[in-house]
Amino acid sequence: MTDQNLLNYRWLTSPQAIAKFDWLKTALPLSPNQFVKLRDEVGVQRAGILVAQMELKQRAIEKFPRAEQLFFTEIGLQQSTDMAIATFKATQLQQDYPAVTHVTDLCCGIGGDLMALAKSFDVIGVDIDPTTAWIAQHNINVTKTIGTAKLLASDASNMDLESTDWVHLDPDRRADGQRHTAIEGYCPPPSFVEWLLTRNRLDQHGLSIKLAPATQIPEHWHSKMVCCQWIQSRGECRQQLAIFSTSSQPRTTQAVGVAANGTAEWVFSVAQGKLHDSSDVAIAETCKTYIYEPAPAIRAAGLNNSWAHQYQLDAIHRRFSYYTSNELLSPTGGSRFRVIEEMTFDRKKIKQWLRVRHIGQLEIKKQGLRFSPAELRKQLQPHGDNRITLIILGEAQSSDRAIAIMAERE
Repeated sequence: MTDQNLLNYRWLTSPQAIAKFDWLKTALPLSPNQFVKLRDEVGVQRAGILVAQMELKQRAIEKFPRAEQLFFTEIGLQQSTDMAIATFKATQLQQDYPAVTHVTDLCCGIGGDLMALAKSFDVIGVDIDPTTAWIAQHNINVTKTIGTAKLLASDASNMDLESTDWVHLDPDRRADGQRHTAIEGYCPPPSFVEWLLTRNRLDQHGLSIKLAPATQIPEHWHSKMVCCQWIQSRGECRQQLAIFSTSSQPRTTQAVGVAANGTAEWVFSVAQGKLHDSSDVAIAETCKTYIYEPAPAIRAAGLNNSWAHQYQLDAIHRRFSYYTSNELLSPTGGSRFRVIEEMTFDRKKIKQWLRVRHIGQLEIKKQGLRFSPAELRKQLQPHGDNRITLIILGEAQSSDRAIAIMAERE
């Protein structure tokens, strides 16, 4: 028996719904009278779904360039892989494992990864929720495929995976309504992953698992893991990808920055057993000519000390991931700033410094202190045509020992 919610979503592709979508493009936000009229014409549930879809489509544009043609759920959009990262992952799989022709995407959600995988492989998408599975099928139909694409509304643990070449798993991190980073809160649970890893599938097949950037992978999984990647898109580290196979590739930890077209802008990679810690990085007595900041994915991967060591940078402070050097460098996955002035963190002095130099375009970066950049910006009231980056580093317990560095982003 088909539930009413699924029927309502299927209705979204009907001529009546398409006409209402066209009307909503110019009518939103609806007045109370307009919503009542819409509700009377299509029913209260479908009216709510129409309006919600329009709002979701607008929010999804940043993640999915073709969002106007796709359907979403609130949770599905929040947890979905954006199209840039999905394209990168699918391309990487095709390049690194050319024998793979069929991929099963477990817990596929609204199809973020699946849409990209379906452009290179025959695919099966699996989601336990029938409505979400139908949305994923619709989204794949919109974005086209080169081979076969099949969606199943099923529990991932019930799937027969013997006929697939590769499994991609995106566990639900909010199955109980709360957001989890600890892997014990994921669904399916770690025991399901261990079942996949111990049933000799890796002799002929592979597995990749999408995780939150802060998730700690169990130590006993590492022996079968070829690579662990922290992947960055749109300026933030968005996900961690654990890749398991019997490949002879060197085992690495990687941070990757992905461009909007799905290509890797940069990759910083460290071989297993070659990681550096903070003791391998010297501490600078004072800021030198340049400050270097590793990308969010490098910091999330715990590779910032290895990154600093590779480029012979000194740490400004042992606890913070900002580094300094007199050398003009262009490090992989890093930003460079030229130091203008360094002072003790003092709001009044900084405000005066900015006012004298007519600084109106102020980028604020901080580590260790609890106030927000927005709060500080309001206090400093920058005004003028000039631009500066303000970097503030200090202890959370006290701002007395904090330093402020005025620098120009290069």
